[in-house]
Amino acid sequence: MPLAADNTSMLCGRCHREQRDQLQAPPAHLGDDFWTTDDFKAVFESHHFGKVLKVYRNHPRHLKMFGKALNQGLLGRWLGLTQPQISRLESGPPEQVLSNLVRYAKTLHIPQEFLWFDYPGQTRLSMREDLRTSPLLAPPTEPATSSSELRWPDASEILVDHVFQDVVEPERTRTLAQGIRATTADLMEIDFKRGGGHVRRMLKHYFEEEVAPLLSWQFSDSRLRDEVFGAAAETLQLMGWSAYDAGDHQAANRYFRQALSLAQRSNDAMMAGRILANLSHQANFLGHFKHSLQLARRAQEISRGRATGRVTAMFLAMEARALASLGELKGTTEVLRKAEHVYETRSSENDPEWSGYFTMQEMASEAAHCFRDLGQSDQCREFAELSMDPQHTPPRTLGFMRMVAASGVLAGGDTEQAAALAAEAIELGVSLQSARYVKYVTDFRRSLTEKDSALGGRVSELLRQHYPTLVLPRQ
Repeated sequence: MPLAADNTSMLCGRCHREQRDQLQAPPAHLGDDFWTTDDFKAVFESHHFGKVLKVYRNHPRHLKMFGKALNQGLLGRWLGLTQPQISRLESGPPEQVLSNLVRYAKTLHIPQEFLWFDYPGQTRLSMREDLRTSPLLAPPTEPATSSSELRWPDASEILVDHVFQDVVEPERTRTLAQGIRATTADLMEIDFKRGGGHVRRMLKHYFEEEVAPLLSWQFSDSRLRDEVFGAAAETLQLMGWSAYDAGDHQAANRYFRQALSLAQRSNDAMMAGRILANLSHQANFLGHFKHSLQLARRAQEISRGRATGRVTAMFLAMEARALASLGELKGTTEVLRKAEHVYETRSSENDPEWSGYFTMQEMASEAAHCFRDLGQSDQCREFAELSMDPQHTPPRTLGFMRMVAASGVLAGGDTEQAAALAAEAIELGVSLQSARYVKYVTDFRRSLTEKDSALGGRVSELLRQHYPTLVLPRQ
């Protein structure tokens, strides 16, 4: 049968229709050369999926096979849409619902690297941690992460209700950032009251489901990107604290480093300093005292001239903690005095919201820890009492501080008073999901038993009553 004059393929019209009808689904194995045409490059850069569909339908491969473009009806059947809906997608404003974009792209088997949005569990964002190789970020006994690329965990399609455009509306982006910060603040409140073990799963779920997908969006305005990245850094650093409190130090270190990378990318010097201070706290807890001191001083360095009085006092407190662990009484006292002076110059309206927890009571708590480590029992007890307000301090914090006071008094030789303070802490019933609290309790019990086995036995019995699942090593 002769072909029509305008038919450039090798099939007649009826055969074209039959072949098209056999395409019940889009081809799954199209090579990269299919997606790297100039037309595709232009429409991928336009972030307009309707234009992607039009270029797909008019691809030279289809013109060669069928003699004409794929029709909108066939493409609609593949995507679960009607022909008029395809027409509106191609000629109307860009599709803005992420779940729809993901579904369309997956159906057509478009490779991730050509898209401007992510498939669940994949990301185009490679966060290079410039300071990864710095000795300030690599504790002596903590191996550095083997890969410099951060791959987010699997995240489901949660942005159905969020509208994104090539030029993201500033108010909408700020609303997203504010929402992340507000949720993180709520979870931090739970963390303060009950310990990291209680919020860790919630934090992980929230970050994976609602925060991580935003990090790979292409923001046309760097200020808008910084808002979202900065808010995400706050969530990640809380995830670090939660893991740290639960005793998972490898995960904590990883989260802190990832948060530091985001803080750097968002040009937030105070948040970057805060995360370095977190790393200092962790290094001190793990016994890396010199490293802890370096990190605390680095936190002050990078935020100098930008950190508020409250935030600077926080960083100085970490320096004092490290000096105390090194046994430097004079240096510790000087830094604590400086921190108190700087704190008094604070201007609350300029403080970042996340710093609100660092009050005079928190300052007193840091001082109590310092004097405990220095073996200065009177000062430890004094500052521990200043850090506690029975009416407002959460039971978890009261338990922590009574154990700090007990340890300080024990170092001074008053075993009876130390045992009494420890009993008060234990009877508060602080959750054992805090690995740090467990360490405070078990270390105290061991030290007390070494000095007075009878009192040690009483404290051991009290621990068994309140914490029947706690395994106490034999003395």
